[in-house]
Amino acid sequence: MSEANIDIVKSLYEAFGRRDRLAIIALVDPMIEIRQCDLLPWGGTFKGLGGLQNFFTKLLNNVDSELDRNQYIDAGDDVVMIGRTYGKTKAKGTPFDVTAIHIWTLRDGKIVGFRPYIDTPAMLEVLAA
Repeated sequence: MSEANIDIVKSLYEAFGRRDRLAIIALVDPMIEIRQCDLLPWGGTFKGLGGLQNFFTKLLNNVDSELDRNQYIDAGDDVVMIGRTYGKTKAKGTPFDVTAIHIWTLRDGKIVGFRPYIDTPAMLEVLAA
């Protein structure tokens, strides 16, 4: 098991929780690629540090959420986090609690890819409520 990769991903979650931009930048490759389902308001493909910022800005403009990180799985160059995301929508304050699976790809000690998956139909229902 690559504890080093898992530790890097855990450090990123901690930095995001503190909104520590410099710590986040130190953990990711400048050419990072993020892919989220296009059906979500924060979905799409985002590239580079500007794309990373754009993705999280869109996400945080739509939801106020917490993340329970229940399990980390070493998958070679990938780290898979299985958990739940919960909170409220920004527009109407509608509560949500959905499964979240995050796949982080690492190369040479840096995060080069992020693919977040959530229960999209459930989230779309909450966003429309």
